[in-house]
Amino acid sequence: MDINKGKQKLELMKGLLLIAKISIASGVSWELAKMLGSKHPYLAPLTVILSIQETIQHSAVYAFYRIIGTLFGIAATIFIIKHVEVNGWTIGLLLTMGMVLPVVLRLHKTIIHQIALTILLVFVFVHKTNYYVSDRIRDTIIGALVAIIVHIIIVPPN
Repeated sequence: MDINKGKQKLELMKGLLLIAKISIASGVSWELAKMLGSKHPYLAPLTVILSIQETIQHSAVYAFYRIIGTLFGIAATIFIIKHVEVNGWTIGLLLTMGMVLPVVLRLHKTIIHQIALTILLVFVFVHKTNYYVSDRIRDTIIGALVAIIVHIIIVPPN
């Protein structure tokens, strides 16, 4: 029974440490994004929350995939976005077009998901604000870097 209690205590500590890392990195990334001019600073902590994984290596790979997917998703939408209206059919068509090449190229599914997410958000928000694309790129990179740095500095898992 002592072994089980020890494992439970260790799992609790890991959980609390994860909460601390995500909370600290989210706050830092939000403020850094705002300081660098973001009108959508929530994008940086969103990347933090998604990027902090079990190990530093997994976190770095996920953060890289998120950045690549974001850039690809923006590239897939930016040229035609001003010429079509926002509705379910255009979103579905853009998602299909934007995700075909990455599937054919057999890119990691995380990249494909990030492309889809970016296409959806860029398509919807660019019609409302001109800042979204630059904020999306900058804040994704900020969130990814802050997540990895905090993961490395605060009790690294590996």
